[in-house]
Amino acid sequence: MRAGTLGSKRERRGPRLVLRRAPCVVVLAIALSVGLSACVFGGNAVSEEKSTHVNLINQRKVALAFLDLHPGIDRIRFTQDGGPSGFGAPWAANAVITMGGEDYQAILGIGILSSDPLPSVAAGTAPGPTTVVYSDGSSEVIE
Repeated sequence: MRAGTLGSKRERRGPRLVLRRAPCVVVLAIALSVGLSACVFGGNAVSEEKSTHVNLINQRKVALAFLDLHPGIDRIRFTQDGGPSGFGAPWAANAVITMGGEDYQAILGIGILSSDPLPSVAAGTAPGPTTVVYSDGSSEVIE
């Protein structure tokens, strides 16, 4: 009979123990969900700000490289922020190059500078000021 009695006590203790732990498990699961969600949502603003800053730095860098190869450009306007390209370059952005009043499409990136064919510039022509319009709308004149 004792064996039956012990079995009954275990059966009575088992559900009580589970019921006592259930609220703790639920609270822990909710806390983890909220914590992980906060990291995801809170991290976006910081990484977007950092990404925008990196994109603007890269836009300036590739604009200067493009101007070294192609003097006589009136304006470079970036039409997108930029990011990893499908051409094997670590970063690239689309841009519109204005030269002699005409617009030309270009992909300017780290390790890749590609555009529609540009008009020839006479040898020895001194480069004039070029306005660079960045994807965030800011601009600067490069002499």
